[in-house]
Amino acid sequence: MPSRDELIRQCSNGVAVPDPQATPGLARDCAVLLAVRDTLAGETALNWDADRFIDDWYGVVVGGWPWRVIELDLASYELTGVIPAGLAELIDLRVLNLWNNKLTGSIPTELGALVNLKELSLGNNRLTGSIPPVLGDLSNLELLALCCNALTGTIPPELGALARLEGLYLWDNRLAGTIPPELGALRVLVDLSLEGNQLTGPIPSELGGLANLRRMDFCCNELTGAIPRELGTLVELEGLYLLGNQLSGLIPPELAALTRLEDLNLGSNRLVGTIPPDLGALTRLRTLNLSDNALTGSIPLELSALSDLHSLVLASNQLTGSIPSWLGSLPGLHVVDLHDNRFTGRVPSELDRHENLQVLNLRDNQLTGEIPHR
Repeated sequence: MPSRDELIRQCSNGVAVPDPQATPGLARDCAVLLAVRDTLAGETALNWDADRFIDDWYGVVVGGWPWRVIELDLASYELTGVIPAGLAELIDLRVLNLWNNKLTGSIPTELGALVNLKELSLGNNRLTGSIPPVLGDLSNLELLALCCNALTGTIPPELGALARLEGLYLWDNRLAGTIPPELGALRVLVDLSLEGNQLTGPIPSELGGLANLRRMDFCCNELTGAIPRELGTLVELEGLYLLGNQLSGLIPPELAALTRLEDLNLGSNRLVGTIPPDLGALTRLRTLNLSDNALTGSIPLELSALSDLHSLVLASNQLTGSIPSWLGSLPGLHVVDLHDNRFTGRVPSELDRHENLQVLNLRDNQLTGEIPHR
């Protein structure tokens, strides 16, 4: 590998960098990229060459004045190398997108020096190791996507310092430990996706401070404790997904304040008590999944106000009473799954005649008469 000075001379040939005198920083960026090219690409060929204008290099975007490399977008380029620490020398970089490649190794701690970075997308690779706490120094970061890798360790509480972060995507890794309460300081966060890890402990009540959150997905972890009533303050929330944990206690009636909610999935936990009638205030709800818990009592009449409901899944609980006839009056209902409960009486004819119903599962109850199934 040529020295850095030699690479800068190659980049200053008037082709890769047309005016190196006016844009010496771009010549340095060019040299950085040439130095890391083979380490990043692995078995894949990148067309990064001093005899080609740098703005025509795969994934490289030049901008500003004097010109610098401001974006490196190599999503889905079949890269098989590792993430080079040298990328941290691209000091004007706004976007680093290496999504959907076959990169291995760890996330370099040196990336914490990219203070102008707005997007860091390293998801859907084969990365290992832990999340570097120094990523919390990226004060301009708006999107952090590290999902679909094999990352281990804990979620660094330092990420709570990313005051401009709008999307935090850590799903489908092997992260353990607890959810840091410091994440509750991310006031502009819109999407918090931590599903498919090995997270334990309670859901921090501090997450009730995420005033702009629209989606919270903690599915398929090992979370315990009660669902915090503070989640009822997340009035912008459109999707709440807590499926497949070990959460216990009652369903907080405070969730009824989430009037923008479209999907509520609390299935496969250890929740007890009755279905709160207050949930009838969630008039935008399309999916309600409370299956595989230990809920008792009947289906509240107040749920008849959920006119946009598409899917009602209450299977594998201990619900009693009759199946409400008003279910047949919900026009958009496509899925009704009430199997493995203790419902009694006859199946309402209104439900059996529902024109839009595609799935109807009422087996393993104590119903009388003909039991329809779709």
